[in-house]
Amino acid sequence: MCLSGCHLTNVTWCFLFQGASDLLPVARRRASLKQNMSSALAYMLLVLSISLLNGQSPPGKPEIHKCRSPDKETFTCWWNPGSDGGLPTNYSLTYSKEGEKNTYECPDYKTSGPNSCFFSKQYTSIWKIYIITVNATNEMGSSTSDPLYVDVTYIVEPEPPRNLTLEVKQLKDKKTYLWVKWLPP
Repeated sequence: MCLSGCHLTNVTWCFLFQGASDLLPVARRRASLKQNMSSALAYMLLVLSISLLNGQSPPGKPEIHKCRSPDKETFTCWWNPGSDGGLPTNYSLTYSKEGEKNTYECPDYKTSGPNSCFFSKQYTSIWKIYIITVNATNEMGSSTSDPLYVDVTYIVEPEPPRNLTLEVKQLKDKKTYLWVKWLPP
């Protein structure tokens, strides 16, 4: 059986996943794999082959969809996860602030729903650029989104008003006007 990267000439190359998603050439043999490879290596290749045949692969590249702040005091970022590679996949959002060396993980994955990260007042700084990425990891490897550069002051989208009502009214002189009422969010 030939996996990606093998040659069907006198020289056969076999590749094995090691760690995350790096491919490592592990054996070069001139005859059949059965005769020249150790049983451990043959077993590992068999497991890899079965995984590939079952449609299992490293996760696809996640994509940060949007970041939004309703008030410049908090904000949320959402992402599209990409393919899970047919395996359970964990997603983590990491960020750093421009000019700082530390990298942090999302402080709250629950408040804004699935595939999101919520930053409360404690974690929000205006006039700072956030460098945000999403990492996807499964047992076959990992993938990282392109970084998104976020300045909270530029992602403000206030909440819409509540209980919006519209009435058509008429003045004594028979002129018609519209009366709009609403409650703050």
